Amino acid sequence: MPKGHRGIRGGLRSHLEDPYLTRRSYKEPTLCPRCGLVYRKRRWQRIPDFDPKLAKERHKCPACRKEEDHYVMGIVYITGNFFEQRREEIVNMLRNEEKKEIGPNPLDRIMGIVEDKDGVRIETTSENLAVHLGRMLYNSYGGDVQYKFSDEQKLARVFWHREKKEVK
Repeated sequence: MPKGHRGIRGGLRSHLEDPYLTRRSYKEPTLCPRCGLVYRKRRWQRIPDFDPKLAKERHKCPACRKEEDHYVMGIVYITGNFFEQRREEIVNMLRNEEKKEIGPNPLDRIMGIVEDKDGVRIETTSENLAVHLGRMLYNSYGGDVQYKFSDEQKLARVFWHREKKEVK
């Protein structure tokens, strides 16, 4: 295998990099003063019993910096009259799914839920979370789902739509 390439087991390198994930290493442990994540063992993680006094440095984690800069990397568009009738149920399901995903990767977060006349737009801090939420919608409720990825920047757009069938 040519130098600089990684095989399937090592993961595939994206052609686009996340500008908020730097190769910089922080002194361990470093605490995010905004959300409480701890940089330890070369990754950001949630450590519930971490004593903030033990932190050598304080720096915002990449997810908090994205939220402050409103740097959206994933957008899920939800439309259709089926959503209108089950709005609260679907939004709660997506919020619960976000909580499950925070365990393995605490940098994947929902940044905001924006309501408009056609439906709702969910903005995320990562492409992966947006794609995952689209899959959850499709697997749970059916409907139509499309995934679109940008060639210029690291951004995923997921479109989910379902109309409620008329009962005669």
